[in-house]
Amino acid sequence: MDAYFAFVKAKGVARKTEWKYRADLNKLKTFCGEQRITLALRFGREAFYRYREWLVKQEYQPKTVYAALTVCKQVFKWGHAEGRLKEYRLINTKLAEAKAKPQPCFTTEQVEKLIAATTGVEQAVLGTLAYAGLRIGEAEQMLWQDVRLGENGAGMFHIRLGGSNGTTKDKNARFVPIHPRIRPLIAALPRKGDLVFPGIHERQLLLRVKELCEQQKFPKAAEFKLHSFRHHFASLCANHAVAYRKALSWLGHSDSSILALYYHLTDSDSQAAMEALAGGGFRAVELKPESAAVEGNLRAMGESKIENVAQSTAEQYVTKLLGGETERGRFELPRRFKPSTAFPVLLLQPLGHLSKMCRKPSWVAAPIRSRCG
Repeated sequence: MDAYFAFVKAKGVARKTEWKYRADLNKLKTFCGEQRITLALRFGREAFYRYREWLVKQEYQPKTVYAALTVCKQVFKWGHAEGRLKEYRLINTKLAEAKAKPQPCFTTEQVEKLIAATTGVEQAVLGTLAYAGLRIGEAEQMLWQDVRLGENGAGMFHIRLGGSNGTTKDKNARFVPIHPRIRPLIAALPRKGDLVFPGIHERQLLLRVKELCEQQKFPKAAEFKLHSFRHHFASLCANHAVAYRKALSWLGHSDSSILALYYHLTDSDSQAAMEALAGGGFRAVELKPESAAVEGNLRAMGESKIENVAQSTAEQYVTKLLGGETERGRFELPRRFKPSTAFPVLLLQPLGHLSKMCRKPSWVAAPIRSRCG
């Protein structure tokens, strides 16, 4: 286990990731010590599932149990790949991914009460977390050189710090427009150093937020976290119909189950469809497309209310020639149309069976060159 931890550390993982690996490996060491498992060959599927039961009895949360078991499998898989173990005995063990617990989300009314109850740097950082969706580490490390306050009221945050090794958590820099609500709070801050929010630290700010939530008598005040401000921003984006990909970009995610949840909750089309179902009986609901994408879906289902008039020039020409003629109940001799300056002579001929395509019907007015030899 010590060799595997040295391998993980050598890869240059973030400091928090390193701590998590160390904690999970210590859990595995404790279990093996209690079970008197001293040889890796004695740790098979049966021991793996006993380890799972042991973690549950220790009252670890489901996601913590899942993470510890995943690290356990990684240890033995790495040992086999490095030639330290003759076989990988956990190859057939299966893990059901743990579901995340529902997380609290501040309402805008609650956010405004917290902002009103604070001043200075504390007020500005809470506003920034709520109206820019930053992670606390990104707010802690934000520099004045990464803040742009335009003269016309616009502004932009350049988020490039906040994780370990001089980058963000997802290793990508991004730009987040400054919300008009927090622009005056940022502009009013004194510039006495490089940091925008000097003196702000995650642990102390978390305790302060919990204290404020208690003072404001918020329901389930103890459950709120600093990440609850980020949830508020995701909810705000969904409620104001910000494009999903744009919201992901602002939050610094390639995908987000939490953001997807808020967008589903505000899906007006889904809500309208469900309300139609609740009305009872069978009612035709007219779909009014609001975008090209919606119209494309309606065309695929044959339910489009928009006619397609984008015909080619040739199609329009033939349509004009045939316009006003009644439908004929039998095949007729091909007719020649008068040549125009735009198109060559158009010859309409009846279609026969493919097996007869090389024959020359006696009644065809125009000669056909045979390709049958």
